Amino acid sequence: MRRIFNICCFILLPFCVFAQQDPIKLLDRAKEEMKRSGIGEQPDYVAAGKWLEDVVKALPNNAEAWYYYGCAIDRYNHKDGESIVTTTNEALTENTSLAFENCLQITNDKYTGDILLLDPHTKLLAAWGAQALYYLFQNNKDSADWCLKQALVRGGINRTVANYFKQVLDECARGAYLFTTGDMYTYYLLYVQEIEHYRQDVTCVDLNLLGTKWYPVWLRQKEMLLFSYNPEDLDNLNHDHWDTKEAVIPNNNPSYPDSAIIWQLKPTKGGMLLRSDRLLLNLLQQNTFTKPVYFAGDVPSNMRLFLDDYLETKGLTDRLLPYKTLENEAELSSRLKRLPVLPAGASYLNNKDNIQVLNNYRFAYTTAAIIASQEGQKDEALQLIETAERKYPENLLPFLPMPPKNGLSS
Repeated sequence: MRRIFNICCFILLPFCVFAQQDPIKLLDRAKEEMKRSGIGEQPDYVAAGKWLEDVVKALPNNAEAWYYYGCAIDRYNHKDGESIVTTTNEALTENTSLAFENCLQITNDKYTGDILLLDPHTKLLAAWGAQALYYLFQNNKDSADWCLKQALVRGGINRTVANYFKQVLDECARGAYLFTTGDMYTYYLLYVQEIEHYRQDVTCVDLNLLGTKWYPVWLRQKEMLLFSYNPEDLDNLNHDHWDTKEAVIPNNNPSYPDSAIIWQLKPTKGGMLLRSDRLLLNLLQQNTFTKPVYFAGDVPSNMRLFLDDYLETKGLTDRLLPYKTLENEAELSSRLKRLPVLPAGASYLNNKDNIQVLNNYRFAYTTAAIIASQEGQKDEALQLIETAERKYPENLLPFLPMPPKNGLSS
């Protein structure tokens, strides 16, 4: 492996020798440590990283060891979304990247071993994407752009998947808010907007990062978001106990009927509204439908504040409207014709996360077929299913279960 020994020790601790330990057992020990998730338990990524450093030296062709080593360095670099802009270090990002690159090189770009949530391609994307966010927060756009380009050249970005996210942006009206969740949305959209200068009029908001201290403040400073909270209140805003109660989003857009959204807002998680939920609600109330609002189609219902009755399906996105929506199957079917056919033999199949995202093409047709069936248009529903099977056969897009839109996020 040409890069294996380019990775230096990343944790400045007294040197520990594990040479006499079985490296496979040491790998299992590190994996067990990194998967600890009990109440009050936190994985010791420092210890796991030291063990894995010895494992990859002893077993340089073990892809799983490199994968977990990359995960350990990455979590040491920034343990969560809150620390992205405080602890992220480019040298550690480089080492994270090299570990995942080694993993993919060993497996001929298709890793099938044990994972921690995400494929190594997506881990590469997230590592360089987080580093780019760090530099953008520091107003260093040149360095941020360099990091996003590294995500491409090192294998974290796939062109077919990038085109999917362009389709997502294309469903949004000009000047819209687009609310998303997950690393793939955050960093692919950041790449196509910052590097390819594509649909920069759309304000993309990561609902997970909205719960951090720095992200909403940063977006407000950039005049991308509006909140009614003063800086001190915004900083101190936390989760809040919540009983199901009436909530209101006013409408000041003369293009719509004189109406407001009034609905029963349930707790979004464990009897609470999370900080991100409270900020989203406040933002929607301040926006008063002045700007169009969209949610990525796979955002769970609780993260959309259970606004399902007021969301109109556009295909890959859902648009928030100030009245209860009746789906227009004919309009939706017309938009679905713009969705592309996938290329044969493409590398996007090497990453299960890509397959999960691209299945949204198929789910869009399934949703349209369900609407057509409910409207009594059985022939139209059948045609939609047949079109989906023709455009997205299983050899080009393996089947995955359709995520429920009314379920709670795990």
